[in-house]
Amino acid sequence: MLLTDIAVEHTLLSKKNGARQTFLLHPFTNPQRDTLGKFEIVRNISEPGLKEVKRSTFVSFQQLAELYSKGVLDEFGFSVRMCPGQGTHPTVNPAKKVLPSSIKPGSPFDLAVQKVDGSLAANRELRTALLRVNVRL
Repeated sequence: MLLTDIAVEHTLLSKKNGARQTFLLHPFTNPQRDTLGKFEIVRNISEPGLKEVKRSTFVSFQQLAELYSKGVLDEFGFSVRMCPGQGTHPTVNPAKKVLPSSIKPGSPFDLAVQKVDGSLAANRELRTALLRVNVRL
């Protein structure tokens, strides 16, 4: 499932002939069994003495809305794995930083973000998911 309430433009430059391809990307849910219906969020982590690595975790629609509402994605430098709405991306589906301005106003996702009660602590499932990427809420 594509979350078309969020759209980010992405331009790819071909190394062979210099041709430009522009894609309109959307977050998508993972089709795998254990992460079925969840969105992948990605974060770069650098540990002392080691090189920077990418770590990812999967969150539900409601959890993604909560992360946007509380500003966690921006604060910790998360990107969201995206894919094009039409056609296929010629390389691995990119992870893009998605600003709140990329969310369509009045869309179901925007309404879900607005309904989040920021005074409540994150639930156990979300805290566990974020621990996989070294984030404590």
